[in-house]
Amino acid sequence: MNIAIIGAGLIGKKRALALPKGVRLSVVCDVIIERAQKFKDEFGCEVETNWKSVVVDPNIDAVIVCTSNDLSSPIAAAAIKNGKHVLIEKPGARNPQDLKKVIDAYKKQKVVVMFGYNHRLHPAMQKAKQLVDSKKYGKVMFIRAKYGHGGRLGYEKEWRFKKEISGGGQLLDQGSHLVDLVNFFSGEIEYKSGITSNLFWKARLEDSAFILLQGKKGKSGKGAGPIASLSTTCVEWKNVFCFEIMLETAKIQIDGLGRSYGTEKLILYEMKPEMGPPDIFEFEFKEEDKSWNIENEMFFKKIKAKDYKDISLKEAAYVLRIIHKAYAQK
Repeated sequence: MNIAIIGAGLIGKKRALALPKGVRLSVVCDVIIERAQKFKDEFGCEVETNWKSVVVDPNIDAVIVCTSNDLSSPIAAAAIKNGKHVLIEKPGARNPQDLKKVIDAYKKQKVVVMFGYNHRLHPAMQKAKQLVDSKKYGKVMFIRAKYGHGGRLGYEKEWRFKKEISGGGQLLDQGSHLVDLVNFFSGEIEYKSGITSNLFWKARLEDSAFILLQGKKGKSGKGAGPIASLSTTCVEWKNVFCFEIMLETAKIQIDGLGRSYGTEKLILYEMKPEMGPPDIFEFEFKEEDKSWNIENEMFFKKIKAKDYKDISLKEAAYVLRIIHKAYAQK
């Protein structure tokens, strides 16, 4: 299978390094020729600077889109229209209106369309998913999560703070992972309230966001579905990732993502029948992050199996819908 990667930045390289056997990186495309040339030197692929030429190339079977958010949806939609399978790096669009172009193109073609939310595939998340889905500890009552970093000198001048390019600030950037993980563990729950704000960086878009999601009430009208409290910021001077899932008889806490976020760990707090201090079970995941490899393999397996279901599209649409409800409130 011959593929093209559009966007030769950090994420594009991660995708290239994680390609499975039997998949050939035929073309890399980037407007910055020097970046594309580095790909050619490392991976032996051809270089292109115009993505429109790539998506119509009859020799390309699939396209991986690793561009800024303003280009993700136009490139993906054009590739789909030309019968290419597409893996789009999260969030896949600036807003729901942009994403609709991808959805409309998909409805007219039998191709695989998948969005890259690799955090789901980290080992701690996969372990947590097994525990939640086992139903051993009851239903998800609430989720509490925080995800942040501290930026770098000149960060406020980068594309992530330019609305016409990114579509949103920190909530759309790192916060999209948190919203996706809520869906992963509890299913779709709706936006209730939130705050997006500029606390440090002098930019038009938010550097921090704090939002609440809540499920619908049960048939009896009493109680409510799961609640999620999420915070994300680039005013976090020590990089942090913490994801907590409160079940009826246990708590799962995930800390770290490896590298600057610290060793990835999962702690299971099991409630005793008599309550009181719980039993504690700790799991550490020190191995190299393989989430990119796993996600790439999932994409190509779907192509081989002709699995054209729209699950990933619906999940991506949910994330953008929630985030833009928060932006609309502001």
